[in-house]
Amino acid sequence: MKNRIFALAAARRNAPLLATSALLLTFASSLPAESHRKYDFDFTRVVDSTQGFSDFQTFPAINNKGAVAFVANRSGYGNGVFRARDGEVINIATEHDGLLAFGNDPAMNAAGAVAFTATTGTGSTAIFRSDGLSRVLIADSLVNKLVRIGVGAPSINSAGLVAFQSLRNEPGLPASVFTGSGGPLTTVFSTSSAGFRSFGNVAINNAGTLVFSATLTTGVQGVFKGRSTAEPVLDTNTSPEFGGFGDPVINNAGTVADFASFTSSSGIQIFTGGTRKVSFRNDPTNPAFTETEHPSINNHGAVAFYGFPLTDPNDPTGIFLEVSGGQKLIPVIRPGDPLFGSTVASVDLGRFALNDRMELAFQYVLVDGRSGIAIAAFHGETEEDRDRRY
Repeated sequence: MKNRIFALAAARRNAPLLATSALLLTFASSLPAESHRKYDFDFTRVVDSTQGFSDFQTFPAINNKGAVAFVANRSGYGNGVFRARDGEVINIATEHDGLLAFGNDPAMNAAGAVAFTATTGTGSTAIFRSDGLSRVLIADSLVNKLVRIGVGAPSINSAGLVAFQSLRNEPGLPASVFTGSGGPLTTVFSTSSAGFRSFGNVAINNAGTLVFSATLTTGVQGVFKGRSTAEPVLDTNTSPEFGGFGDPVINNAGTVADFASFTSSSGIQIFTGGTRKVSFRNDPTNPAFTETEHPSINNHGAVAFYGFPLTDPNDPTGIFLEVSGGQKLIPVIRPGDPLFGSTVASVDLGRFALNDRMELAFQYVLVDGRSGIAIAAFHGETEEDRDRRY
């Protein structure tokens, strides 16, 4: 989804606030802290356009050590994938490595290995895994006979196993869900005359369980998870009020997060859960979001997502966090909010943007022209915290 620039009129500066704890903004520079919203977040600047970077892509990823992987242009290196932590930025792969046109949605595991897509010098689309020291080819559209423009975004687990979906360069353009770690690809699921018709992007957890959106040959749409056989988490067969599923994610407990269109209100429903057991994480009518980025989920079951209002430009727009297991959305950062001495023009985050330390990595553009990647750290109480306390 393309990055959006919002007018300041789109900000809900006078929106009612839902909590009473003070919000403190801290960041790596010497700028003073700002307390403009009543939630307990700290904001830290990871890297910005004053440091030789530009054209930040919209979906940075973060791991549990606080390292952030992102795609941008870097002076002297061109377009590339980078990893930043504690003020140090490492080149994962750049145009100097003979790669071009990097995908905007890298994934990263706890060890800091990054999975990403890039166009090679031969014109193929390839998926790589790299820690900045060595690079491993996972798949290449020419070598593996895949459709170049049909290779999906990768996911990676703690073992370095990468999962993705792609169209195959065969008659009829069938599709498959693959896993790989540098050797031959393993085909886990494929389209067939009596099974799946198509796949969306795939995510994998540390147990090797896969989750993906798909359409069956019967026309049923849904989100499915499994390792060798796939079961529906939510689909239009048993829940016809939903449709238009996004790209799901899965945590290590096997809990899935995704969004779907809620047909009765034309709003967006964020949901989490397992096979046939889901929890709804927002009220699709209040506020009604017409668009969202695929949500992120962590191992505590918290979810974060980007939401865009249905019709009213004064409706909430921006990044939201839900930690209760219910429908209590916490605004994180929105257009019109102050940030780093300026005002937010736009923000975005991807599906690997929330870690177990309750840190969210997001991309931002400010009204003064600066852009960059930042981390929002939530210090409030989660449902899991309350369960332990009581």
